[in-house]
Amino acid sequence: MKTTVTELANAKINLTLDVLGRRDDGYHNLKSVMQAVQLCDRVTLTKTEGAELVLTANVETVPLDKSNTMIVAVRAFEEKTGITVGGLSIHLEKNIPVSAGVGGGSSDAAAVLRGLNKMYEMNLTSYELAEIGIKVGSDVPYCIYGSACIVEGKGEQVGRLTGLPHCWIVLCKPDFSLSSAEMYRRIDSVELPSRPDQVTVMVGLEWEELNAVAKRVENVFEAALTDEERAVISSIKETLLNCGAMGAAMSGSGSVTYGIFAEEAAAKKAAEALQKTYSEVFLTQPV
Repeated sequence: MKTTVTELANAKINLTLDVLGRRDDGYHNLKSVMQAVQLCDRVTLTKTEGAELVLTANVETVPLDKSNTMIVAVRAFEEKTGITVGGLSIHLEKNIPVSAGVGGGSSDAAAVLRGLNKMYEMNLTSYELAEIGIKVGSDVPYCIYGSACIVEGKGEQVGRLTGLPHCWIVLCKPDFSLSSAEMYRRIDSVELPSRPDQVTVMVGLEWEELNAVAKRVENVFEAALTDEERAVISSIKETLLNCGAMGAAMSGSGSVTYGIFAEEAAAKKAAEALQKTYSEVFLTQPV
């Protein structure tokens, strides 16, 4: 058994996101093309003496109790494998913005599952880890696979896609967060003006046609924003597009908004423009 394992937990963006309706189990069916980016957290698992599970982080915004998805992931791993993890230290180096729609918590949980799989030399496949992951959160199965995927159902159906070709991505989190539960409640009562063109986006990825993909990024949750929230998100998108973004959209249930750029110089210009107003702005690339 390995005593220390470190895993990277990459953020993701939703190139498309459609909500198809509420399920009988209370979840929603969705269809989304997701893309991982280089911006990431770092999760280090260290076996310790005794039976205590300890979580630490480099920021104060992360809950360190049993509500954290990483703790939930450990318990789900134990339930699936029959292993009693016992003494374990988990240290999170947090770089991804919190409650932002870019999968930070889900990716951290996925990193814990991958790390435990290596630590205990279980040799579980990505599919088997994803089966554990769906018990932790809807985005965790995707985060097990990473890169680019089409995700359906409540998040348990994941199919690999060709990822974005070489490009630059600017992420900007406005000065507010959006609750996923609240956004799903809102979307139930919103008449959607349009639906994302998922097929063209997937074909564009397959053919490495960056422009075709970027011009069709779309997220139905933008229709569920309040007027005040929409004004901020629209302003960020406008800045991104004015600086040369080929396309821009909100990610997940928000509030991070991103732009896709063909050229690094234009992406840097957009990041610098947004940094004049917002503290959490990131320049990254797809992985």
